[in-house]
Amino acid sequence: MAHIAKYKATSVGHMLAHYRRDASSLERDNIDPKRVENDMVVGHYTNKDGRLVVGRVVPREGEPNWGTVERRIERVNEAQKAAGKRATRKDAVVMADVVVTLPDNVRKGDEDRFFRLTYWYLSNKFGIDNMMGGFVHKDEVLKDGTPARDHMHVPFTPILDGRFNYKKMCPRTFYQNMHRELGDYLEKRLGYRPEVELDEETRAQRVYTDKSVDIDKVRGAVDRAVVRPAEDEAARIVAAAKEEAAALLKEAETRKAELVTEIADKEDDLAELDSQLEDVRMDIAGEEDRLECLRQRADGVARDVAELRPIAADVRGWEAAGKAERGAILDRICAKCDGLASRIREDIAGIWLKVDELRSRISRPLEYLMPKPKTESYGLDEVMRDATRAAEAWNRNHAAQPTTSRSRGQSR
Repeated sequence: MAHIAKYKATSVGHMLAHYRRDASSLERDNIDPKRVENDMVVGHYTNKDGRLVVGRVVPREGEPNWGTVERRIERVNEAQKAAGKRATRKDAVVMADVVVTLPDNVRKGDEDRFFRLTYWYLSNKFGIDNMMGGFVHKDEVLKDGTPARDHMHVPFTPILDGRFNYKKMCPRTFYQNMHRELGDYLEKRLGYRPEVELDEETRAQRVYTDKSVDIDKVRGAVDRAVVRPAEDEAARIVAAAKEEAAALLKEAETRKAELVTEIADKEDDLAELDSQLEDVRMDIAGEEDRLECLRQRADGVARDVAELRPIAADVRGWEAAGKAERGAILDRICAKCDGLASRIREDIAGIWLKVDELRSRISRPLEYLMPKPKTESYGLDEVMRDATRAAEAWNRNHAAQPTTSRSRGQSR
């Protein structure tokens, strides 16, 4: 809440004109001429009881000015010359200024008292003879036109031990302890503690200037030295983060496209596998039908063998039988052959039904259903025709003999 600046001889007149609110200073954009009348000056004076006090004073027109500082320089030089020492250097710090801003927590009605007590504290620090008054400004505005916080300029000449010695009067320990000591002093007299102390971060970033510039510009140095670099760094970090995020997003989109392509390829492969699997299923179904036909054929062959065995036994018995028995044996053989031929014809008809059913179920070549001869193509139609011819020949050869009555008569 308090800042200090130091000035050489060439800057004193300009700064004092600013404190006094001379006509030239009112041309500044941040000063509202209508509110200048609210400003005040505090200083030391002797009250009616003869006591030295600090209060509001009416400054004399045009004072303090460069002449005030110049007279103090001359007085110091005369003392130095009398002591055989050198005069004040041309580039010496001949004036310093403490700027104290009104804290937010100062209670309403205590504003002027806050500035008076602060001036009293600073005069004890720097010496009453060095003080040049406390100029309280309530007329400044911000860029948006809203009133700025009230503040007080306290200029003084840093004369210590008979000579100008700013470094010794305001060492580093002064900067470190000033806010805390001022806070303690005000707390005892106001009954509460104004927030004049800086936090650790702000304390580390305090800006003190030794240039011959307007003290009001010094307050903006904090923004230039701390806030703006921090904002620039934050903007750089945000830009870098956005760039990195864009790169990651682009990479993710590329990977997404690759995955979509891979999934499409996998779907095509799956479709092809499904087609192949369906072909395999059809092949299996065809093979199952073929095996069922073979099984039925094997069952039929087994039945034929079972039926032919009694016939073979009758044949063997006919050879060993006498003439009287052979006729009866032949009759049995014929009857059995007639039954076998009828069953074969029924089996052939059943086989044709199976063939028609298989033809309607599958479209694969017929050679998968029947074994192929090694030398030539031999289809199912040829097989069925040969089977029919064999059955008819069997019927003719075995059915004709029992019908010949002469043979039976001769045998008997």
